[in-house]
Amino acid sequence: MAMTKINWYPGHMKKTKEMIQENMKIIDVVLELVDARVPISSMNPDIARFSKNKKRIIILNKADLVNKTELKLWKEYFIKNNMADEVIELSAETGFNVKKLFAIIDKVSKEKLEKMKKKGLRKVNTRLMVAGIPNVGKSRLINRIVGKKSAGVGNKPGFTRGKQWVRIKEGLELLDTPGILWPKFESDEVGYNLAIAGAIRDDILPIEEVACLLITKLRRYRMDYIFKNNYKLTDEDLLETIPEVILDRIALRMNMMLKGDKVNTKQAAFTILRDYRNKKLGNFGVDRELFEEEAKKELEAQETEEK
Repeated sequence: MAMTKINWYPGHMKKTKEMIQENMKIIDVVLELVDARVPISSMNPDIARFSKNKKRIIILNKADLVNKTELKLWKEYFIKNNMADEVIELSAETGFNVKKLFAIIDKVSKEKLEKMKKKGLRKVNTRLMVAGIPNVGKSRLINRIVGKKSAGVGNKPGFTRGKQWVRIKEGLELLDTPGILWPKFESDEVGYNLAIAGAIRDDILPIEEVACLLITKLRRYRMDYIFKNNYKLTDEDLLETIPEVILDRIALRMNMMLKGDKVNTKQAAFTILRDYRNKKLGNFGVDRELFEEEAKKELEAQETEEK
């Protein structure tokens, strides 16, 4: 499947990048939120570069959208590759594991306080930065941490405007930053993975192409049962190997038609992407190509049990 080239970089993101880089000088700990469904695709390389020599905590947000085996594999992956000091799975939406994050933050704050006391300083502020791509849940997480609606929350990518300092408690301050993408994705598939998860707007890329990549991944992950259970496809339909044909069949079987008996592939594409984002297809990510074969087998074994 040929992918449309992604050529975009909104001007306001360039300003955000410069703001994050400048404020990093006074930050002690970086909390980088990534989408647990696309942990690598949603990890901004600029943030990793700017936060070098800082304490880094990777938060696998939206953990309720991914199965436990996959979360475990990602945590092991990040630690094994020295990509973070701590990795925690969390759901800012439901509050899952927020208390555990508090414990990690308190530990880091106390470590800094003890270090400063030895230098004769008694009043010390620990400054955290929350960073990540648009629509990854930063503002919701801050609302959970602070316990009130202190940061604006939207349901569209790029909602947060400008930086916001939030006082968590005495000696602990947090900097919220707008969502930021980077000028050039490592591969087009990274951009398409973000589109599948809804991290970038649906009008950025052709919706049918995004849906076809999701179809390709479902087949690669041996999840043909999803097409049968959700979209009425038959074994004969699934003899097809071309994702565009499968998308046509979904539209046909679900009676998504246009005038002149033409199948409405755009409606089918929106439907399958919406169903994935709403957990109707199950709890799994679409970045798992990075896993080694043994890890893939472990995931497939779990999914077979869940059918």
